[in-house]
Amino acid sequence: MVLGSNIWNKAYSLLNLKDSELRPEQERSDEHLLQQAHEELRQAQNWFAHLEEPDMVDYAIYKMKAAEKHYDYLLKKIKQRENQRTEESPSF
Repeated sequence: MVLGSNIWNKAYSLLNLKDSELRPEQERSDEHLLQQAHEELRQAQNWFAHLEEPDMVDYAIYKMKAAEKHYDYLLKKIKQRENQRTEESPSF
């Protein structure tokens, strides 16, 4: 799914997971939660796409929306922390 992969790529670049700087435990925990939430979202989207029971459509949509909300919440929380860090850093 292109949308899910674009969101994950944006989150990945926002978090700068490529750099090796040590981060406080809470940040690593939030990043791990974000990865888990992304996986839950991917699974919910996959389940919805391959759903064979018409009676389960409403539940699949609910599950997908809940996973999206959880992912969005964690991403927003991490962005806010990054913005605070940027504002607190002295500019030279």
